[in-house]
Amino acid sequence: MTRKGAKQREWTVADLRYLRENAGRLPRRELSRVLKRGARAVESQVYLMRKSGEDITLRCFRSRLSTCPACGALRSRMGSEGICEPCRRRRQLAKVHHRISDLLAQLPPGDRAVYGETEAETESAWDPMPSPPPLSGLTAYERARAEEAREIAIEDWLARNLRRQVKAAQKRKERIAKKLK
Repeated sequence: MTRKGAKQREWTVADLRYLRENAGRLPRRELSRVLKRGARAVESQVYLMRKSGEDITLRCFRSRLSTCPACGALRSRMGSEGICEPCRRRRQLAKVHHRISDLLAQLPPGDRAVYGETEAETESAWDPMPSPPPLSGLTAYERARAEEAREIAIEDWLARNLRRQVKAAQKRKERIAKKLK
C-alpha cells in the first residue's frame, strides 16, 4: 500500500541481490536505509520471495562473542584483565611451570632424575571435546545460534581442561617444594 500520490518504485535486480545477500545478516532498519525503502516494503518483498520458494528471512542474529586480544579466538567471557579464561589459565600454567623449573634446579641431581622419570608419566587427562551440532536443515538464524553455542562449549571445555592442568601443576610444585624442605 502506497501513500496517496506516491510513485511505487520497482525492485531492481541489484536491490533484490542486496536483499538476498544481507537479509538475516543486517537488521531490518539497516536494510531499509541502504535500499531507501520503508520497512513495510522490505518485509513485503521478503514475503513475496519466500512465497516463491526462496529461503530468506529478516530475523537477524547478533552474536554475543567478542575477540580475545591475546589469542584472537571468539570468546563469550572476558576477565578483568581483558583476556579470555583459557588465555588466563595458560598464563597461570606457564607461571607454575616456571616456578617448577626453578624448584627443580634446586633439587639434588639424583632426586631430579627420579622426579623426571615419575612425573613424566602423570599427565592430566583431558575431557573429550564437545561434538559439533548438526547444522543441516537449520535456518541461517538457527545455524548462527548453534555455531555460537558450539564456540561457547569449546571455550568452557578448554577452560575446564586447563584448570585441571593448572591444579595438577600446582600439586607437582607443592611436592617439589616439600622435598626441598
